[in-house]
Amino acid sequence: MNDFNTAADLLDEVADMVERHVAGMRKVEATALGLDVRCGMAWVDEDYIVAYASNRFDYYGGFEYVDKDDVQVIGDYKFYSANSSRIADAIECLMEADGECESEDA
Repeated sequence: MNDFNTAADLLDEVADMVERHVAGMRKVEATALGLDVRCGMAWVDEDYIVAYASNRFDYYGGFEYVDKDDVQVIGDYKFYSANSSRIADAIECLMEADGECESEDA
């Protein structure tokens, strides 16, 4: 475990950890999640959609309606939890396109 001399050291370490974690996630275009192309790119796993902390996903993706308890901003990134049905539906859209699951409508 690291010892941090200052809050700035701690924040730098957290930012580095987040960068490494996000880099290991799958990067997709918003359209693969069934979202407006203007959202841009996102990183996805089975539990989260991660985007840059701008409001593009909030505005163009409809994520402004996601409960605040299901959204966490860490550094330059905004993490949207699949605990929200809006986020879970977007992740399911990607999984359906990948053939990893079938739509309930099919």
